[in-house]
Amino acid sequence: MHDTPEYHVFSKMFQPPVLRGPEELCDLLAAAGCDGVQWTVRPGGHVEPARAKEDLPRLVRIASSRGLRCRTICTAIADPAAPEAEELLRVAADCGVELFRPAYLLYDEPHESPRETLERFRRAFAGFAALGARTGVKATYQNHSPWWGPRVFGSVVWDLWECLRDLDPASVGLEFDPMYAFFQTGGAWRHGFELVAPWIAALDLKDFRYAPPRTPERPFEIEMVAAGKGVVPWDEVRELVAAHAPRVPRILHFEWAFDKADPLADVRRELAFFQEKLP
Repeated sequence: MHDTPEYHVFSKMFQPPVLRGPEELCDLLAAAGCDGVQWTVRPGGHVEPARAKEDLPRLVRIASSRGLRCRTICTAIADPAAPEAEELLRVAADCGVELFRPAYLLYDEPHESPRETLERFRRAFAGFAALGARTGVKATYQNHSPWWGPRVFGSVVWDLWECLRDLDPASVGLEFDPMYAFFQTGGAWRHGFELVAPWIAALDLKDFRYAPPRTPERPFEIEMVAAGKGVVPWDEVRELVAAHAPRVPRILHFEWAFDKADPLADVRRELAFFQEKLP
């Protein structure tokens, strides 16, 4: 646990061609005043899993040379029993990584009942906890919305609690996303936060607003926007984070139409907003 919260940036939205490479990204984040970077270590990411042993230490060194920490990575690990998952995380542990985000778990409605599905997910979370205990790199699953993928598990935070409630928060937890929690359950989102608070190990930060529908099949659309330009109740988020997760890393997600030709001002503005809202 660190004394003050750190602000890291999810690297996904800054992959080529937005920025030419990891050096340019780290220069940007350092100039903006960020504390660290969450590298994508998955197919098509900044690090291909098969090259993690060679490339992840190199990216961590690049970040460190700019004063940036690499405490967390985003992976495609779906099977915690797979040998390659443990191999990747042992490389990450040697690089000082503390947390990893696994792949999303997916519903299989045609072939499973809801009870069977939940039992499968419980076994997966238990496997993630065991993997975290073996490697020293804790799994932190992200709650997500089914808006972009209806098969994704974890949009309703109560379901995640069913999988976490008997597991040690030292080995498995959540990369909690207030935006998705609020989108899914409206004003009741805070009760889900309080329920899973012991397992919150990091926060994903982004904002959205409702937009006019583009097709008759969807009653409304959502649009990702700069922080503070949307409807996420950040004062409520601040209250709950201060009470339950005051010092976990915050991970900024730039999944909105920021200035890709010259992103420094937008990164600085986003960082300043959250530093004020979630000190």
